[in-house]
Amino acid sequence: MKMRIKIKAIPAILLMAITFTSCQDWLTVEPEGKLLKDNFWKTTEDVNAALAAMYNSLQASTVENLIWGELRADMYTMGSNFANYQRIAESNISSSNGAVDWSNYYKTINLANTLMYYNKEVYGKDATFTEELMNQVDAEAKFVRALNHFYLVRLWRDVPLMKNASISDTSSIFIPKSTEKEVLDFLKKDLKIAKDMASDDPAIKGRANKYAIMALLADIYLWDEEYDSALVYCNAIIDEGGYSLESPDSWFNLYYPGNSPSESIFEIQFDEATDEERNPIYASLIPVTGAAQLVPEVDKISELFSGFGDVRTCSASNAPNPINKYRAINIKSGIQRTSSEEDANFIYYRFADILLIKAEALNEIGGADVEVDSLLSMTKERAGLTHVSVSGTMELRAEILNERAREFLTEGKRWFDVLRFAKRYDYSTEYKDMVANMLLAGVNVKQKAILEAYVYDHDGYYLPIPESDILYNPNLVQNPFYDKY
Repeated sequence: MKMRIKIKAIPAILLMAITFTSCQDWLTVEPEGKLLKDNFWKTTEDVNAALAAMYNSLQASTVENLIWGELRADMYTMGSNFANYQRIAESNISSSNGAVDWSNYYKTINLANTLMYYNKEVYGKDATFTEELMNQVDAEAKFVRALNHFYLVRLWRDVPLMKNASISDTSSIFIPKSTEKEVLDFLKKDLKIAKDMASDDPAIKGRANKYAIMALLADIYLWDEEYDSALVYCNAIIDEGGYSLESPDSWFNLYYPGNSPSESIFEIQFDEATDEERNPIYASLIPVTGAAQLVPEVDKISELFSGFGDVRTCSASNAPNPINKYRAINIKSGIQRTSSEEDANFIYYRFADILLIKAEALNEIGGADVEVDSLLSMTKERAGLTHVSVSGTMELRAEILNERAREFLTEGKRWFDVLRFAKRYDYSTEYKDMVANMLLAGVNVKQKAILEAYVYDHDGYYLPIPESDILYNPNLVQNPFYDKY
């Protein structure tokens, strides 16, 4: 039976009421109507329903978050059923491409903002909705708002920072872009407030607790190259003592049944048997049976695992099969999920993240080769490998990137890892070549000649602002790369 730790799903009609918007896009979110205001936001149950709506909205982004984390990297290609994404993978990117769409992120952010605005009214009306509960709800909403903004920054770089809910006729709908730095600084400040209001129960997996918030803080600080601060939050999670790595024998419990009591920090929940919740990746991206549209680059993945007896290949044979994280219930026996088990959770943070974020931060500070190597050995040995020590900042840097590729294969992190490394070293030749080779892989010879200059311009590593939003919002300016070409 699937282990569940989540909020009860809410009726679709209520979700529609809470997220009432016009039909154009996220920028035209209309104020909450009088009917909604008069008949909702009165009880603890109303707050819980809105909280569930926020997490349900995060569920809906699962396909995007998985695809964006793998699409432009080197471990997967897209099948023909995802032609719009395929074009992006081939560096044929247009602001009118339907896949270049940030609306789901902003819809979820608006739900979080609406929840934080109106739950204050419930606090004054329902005695069962205590200040402690209100603070915990705010903490969860701040986490979800920050997580979605962090995706936006890594995908688009400079983006509108949406701090407030659309709740009145005077709400601004023409929000300009903020710089990447402005967005990240706001997220860091906001999450520091959230962590002190959140639940400190490490058994909570499907809702944001204190440790999920600190994991996100560590990730943001790593991206923003503030390594001492990243270490603060990694060490706080490690020192808490409630988390550890699964053993080699129990490693696949991370994916089936999920919600690892020891390793999981935050994962978005699905439960087909109880709530008829099906992870949307199964609809066409990674169906339980038949051809997957997220297609592993077997040669590249085999090279990554070359010479290893690594459980993370997700295969009982020598041929890696990493999409088994979503298809299998047991790697050794080869037993696959059935059509009634298309409800794998999507993992955002687990303890292995914390160990490898710490390793990367320590390595960039310098002078901690032995400790960095020791952290790398933990995930390798858990995978069933004999660790061979590595030393030297450059050598450790390369090994950290490779180890993250092995550890988080098919978990939507690879592109963001490569981009973070390239950005950190000011898109130096080594990492620019790595990114360019990824972007040119699979492109025919004629197209390669055309695209070579294009893929060496790092402004093109970020997506264009969707055309519909540029047309609607006079305060939005297109990302510079897409005005050059």
